[in-house]
Amino acid sequence: MATAVITGSTKGIGRGLAEEFIKRGHNAVICSRSQTDVDKAVAELNALGPGKCAGLSCDNTIKSQLQALWDLAVSEFGTVDYWVNNAGLATARYEAHETPEDLVTTMISSNLLGTTFGCQIAISGFRQQGHGALYNVLGGSFDGKFLVPNMSVYSSTKAGVHLLTKYLLKENKDQNIIIGMISPGTLITENYFEEQKHLTEEEWQKVRPILSIICDYVETVTPWLTEQILNNRKNGRRIAWMTTSKMLKRFAAAKLLGRKRDIFSRFGL
Repeated sequence: MATAVITGSTKGIGRGLAEEFIKRGHNAVICSRSQTDVDKAVAELNALGPGKCAGLSCDNTIKSQLQALWDLAVSEFGTVDYWVNNAGLATARYEAHETPEDLVTTMISSNLLGTTFGCQIAISGFRQQGHGALYNVLGGSFDGKFLVPNMSVYSSTKAGVHLLTKYLLKENKDQNIIIGMISPGTLITENYFEEQKHLTEEEWQKVRPILSIICDYVETVTPWLTEQILNNRKNGRRIAWMTTSKMLKRFAAAKLLGRKRDIFSRFGL
């Protein structure tokens, strides 16, 4: 039985990963900035079984709160086997020069500063206990190959996370610590719908067919991601759901074979 600490995990991808660890008999330690949300999620996740769940309100931009999360995991379950830096914020509403100051600050703080602090806590803890696996969640355009419109600030933070992970690999190559990255693809989460509210009906109908091709449900992707995390023994691996080849196959199926996906219909859209 392993224990996984997952930041940003009362909703979305983080919540999905926690559910999958628990369903497989492992323990999950979750967090968000709202203690109310944490308490509700812990109760729901413990009802799933057979694994156990514990949680704590945590602002990942405050290192001492991340340390408290590690300490909770150790006190409840004895060790931390996996640490997943998932907490963060994304937006696809603004070009770089238009992005509001408070949003720039929040994205950089949570995505880059928070992930850096999470890495510091996890690496220090893993070195002390002699083992562990750290995974940082990446996002769209982290490597600059595909520049997604209106995601310049977000993608820049994820490029920073990518480079940070590369440095951690080099610094910890002899430490019995697996360090990797997770690219979950574009998943329909609560934050995703908040982003779509800012589109006009005309804009939404224009992008809907493309989004239906590239997007997936959380419950479709997180079981696969969890299995990959649990079974991975390769240092430096990027666990990627939506690979370039998979995306090209989906577009080809839609255009050449007429296979239309409309994954938004289940939400009444």
